[in-house]
Amino acid sequence: MIYSPILDNNARERVETVIGIPTYNESESLPKLIKQIAPLLKPSDLILILDDSDNDEFQRTILVVESEFTYSLGKLLFNNVEVKSGRGTAIRRGMSFSYKNFPNMMYFIECDGDGSHQPTDILSIKDYGLNCDLLIGSRYLPKSKILGWPITRRIFSYLLNKIIPFVFNLPITDVTNGLRRYSKKAVNAILHENPENSGFIYLTEQALIVKKNGLEFKELPINFVNRIIGNSSVSLRDVLLALKGLLQLLLHKI
Repeated sequence: MIYSPILDNNARERVETVIGIPTYNESESLPKLIKQIAPLLKPSDLILILDDSDNDEFQRTILVVESEFTYSLGKLLFNNVEVKSGRGTAIRRGMSFSYKNFPNMMYFIECDGDGSHQPTDILSIKDYGLNCDLLIGSRYLPKSKILGWPITRRIFSYLLNKIIPFVFNLPITDVTNGLRRYSKKAVNAILHENPENSGFIYLTEQALIVKKNGLEFKELPINFVNRIIGNSSVSLRDVLLALKGLLQLLLHKI
């Protein structure tokens, strides 16, 4: 596990918002996102790249991301484990690291590094003025849009986001999208539970933990765009594991 560069204690104390970006072979798409959001960050913002690529790809990622971060007021850290651990595991280790190392952190944000989440939406989530414990960028609010997705993915996602909130009585329209802002209280609650999932279905598990602890949900509309660079890292195995994870969560509920 690598963290680079190292922040001194004063820098750590100034961090209020951490943007965790889980990545796996995203050295082509990630710099485009960083280039757009880096100039708009505040001194209290930090981007934490949670990379699961092999060392060669990770080193490429460091070079291209740092080159786009030159003029930012925010801070930048990298984390790498050299094995595909799953989105949920990557986000959890980002939450754990941030909770331990940034004593004044108010929010932890997660978003995709493949271009699906638009910079304007990421910044809207980051700077949303009203307090809540889990703020979700939803693809299924009236003002939301989904662009470029094939019909099969639209149907699969739509059905999941109808069935899961109904079964688990979750007051949200999009339980599988990974553009989210967590309060420090929500992060603490999530870290106190042993995870049952490691992939993208961990998003559902996190929402259930927030609900279990009586914390507050809110949603904002977003424009979700299918990636145009590279290929999705979600395999058939990941989908099957997600379905298995949902069944486990349902059995625990019963």
